[in-house]
Amino acid sequence: PRYGVLPRPCRALVLLNPQSGAGRALEDFQAVVQPMLAEADIATTVFVTERPHHAHEKVRDEDLSQWDTLVVMAGDGLLYEVVNGLMERLDWEDTMKKPLCILPGGSGNALAASINHYAGNDHVAKKKLLTNCTFILCKGLHTQMDLVSLSTASGKRLFSFLGFGWGFISDVDIDSEKYRRLGNARFTLGTLQCLAKLRVYQGRLSYLPAVPEQDTSPAPKDPHVPITNGQAGHRVWLSAGSRGPTGNSSIPLPGEPGASWSSATGPCPGDCLGADY
Repeated sequence: PRYGVLPRPCRALVLLNPQSGAGRALEDFQAVVQPMLAEADIATTVFVTERPHHAHEKVRDEDLSQWDTLVVMAGDGLLYEVVNGLMERLDWEDTMKKPLCILPGGSGNALAASINHYAGNDHVAKKKLLTNCTFILCKGLHTQMDLVSLSTASGKRLFSFLGFGWGFISDVDIDSEKYRRLGNARFTLGTLQCLAKLRVYQGRLSYLPAVPEQDTSPAPKDPHVPITNGQAGHRVWLSAGSRGPTGNSSIPLPGEPGASWSSATGPCPGDCLGADY
């Protein structure tokens, strides 16, 4: 049987970072992924990145109408580039309806592992995880995914599919880039180095206290949302002719009239906010 919304034959743009993980992404793609996609009648155009932000620029500027889906063969970092590149397009609202796929080939593969879990598969890693995620792509299965928006004091806006980081864990992630060839071991070495020169981070965290929703519907018994074949939905704030969505301006910022934020200020040794993209 055929699954999901991907047509057959299907055209996929594969964005691949050959330096991901221990530098085996291209080899693993050719050995594991490509034969499975060929059997599923999915034709691939492989774009091999050559520098940081290369994938970001590719999806931001390219005519993507010639492909039915975008596939990222790397770690979470390259998908972060792709998502933010897509959100900078003038036609971002339509482009973000195009199915995205992550195939684990990097040092950090958190989203791929999460998808594998919610698809009902056993916890696995490395080649088995890659095989499972490729099989999901072959069947065309997909589910909705939330994005988080963050605006910096300088006016820059970023989009995340896992979380935002500040503090110790972010330093480990950035400082361990030079050990990328070590694969997952880069994070262990980076952690030891950051512990040896432990910094104290000064910051202020402002937050809006949660307000209980008036909802009489019963809570679901199982919070897990399975991979489905339904049409992916999205909720965004649209500004005509702009690159990317606008923010929700109905919420006043800290210090503005009508704001009811709570704040905590002070030093933060080690990790203050969780990491990742």
